Amino acid sequence: MENRIDTVIVDDDNPSIRLLADRLKAYPDVRVVATAGNGEEGWNTVLRYKPDLLFLDVELSDTSGLEFLSSLDRHIDWDMKVVFYTSYEKYLLPALRLPAFDYLLKPVSDSELSLIMDRYYLLRDESRRMVVPPSIPSPSPMQSILITTITNDKLIVRAENIGFFKYDSERKLWKVILNNLQHFILKHQTTADTILNYAPEFIQIHKSYIININYLYMISENSCTLLPPFNKVSELRVSKVYKKKLLDRFYDL
Repeated sequence: MENRIDTVIVDDDNPSIRLLADRLKAYPDVRVVATAGNGEEGWNTVLRYKPDLLFLDVELSDTSGLEFLSSLDRHIDWDMKVVFYTSYEKYLLPALRLPAFDYLLKPVSDSELSLIMDRYYLLRDESRRMVVPPSIPSPSPMQSILITTITNDKLIVRAENIGFFKYDSERKLWKVILNNLQHFILKHQTTADTILNYAPEFIQIHKSYIININYLYMISENSCTLLPPFNKVSELRVSKVYKKKLLDRFYDL
């Protein structure tokens, strides 16, 4: 298969390997070509199979995933995206500062994995541009806003490039998802009110979701669908508390 995504999993926990491999079966073009249970085995496996995608546990039995990637990086002469995944949030900051593609917490969530894979597909096929059907109006230009991430980086983002915000109730953090399917975790002090004040186009649809109304395409009973490139995102739930206001705004577009 021309677009097959060869994938390697390096993790010293076999149940976690099996769970992730099972979740990846949802993506027909992803093939888990090999797994490894420690850093030494992982080193040889990665260099042998030269995977397109590497899921790397941050805490291995013989080394840390961070050290593993740092030492392996100079030997990588092909395009390989690395996703750190771990049970420990304490590794989030150092992982984000390394040249990793993304970061995933255990146990693996289907929705979080979907965001990562959607972003991977988009970057892999970046030469292909998804065109909004002519019958659907494109989002109107909006002002730029300043966003502060959990690593205290300052990002200037045009509001038109933001599709939605998602709240992680376990970590008590908001995440912003951009139209290139990149996502950034926002600083701890960010609240729903903070986000709603970024721009009038942002509207809350659920305690865990705030969307850009200009990307809204369809509202069903308990969920909504956004325009491309966010049309494949699942679980954009709409709660009764916010539904009436959402419908009013939608009909005013």
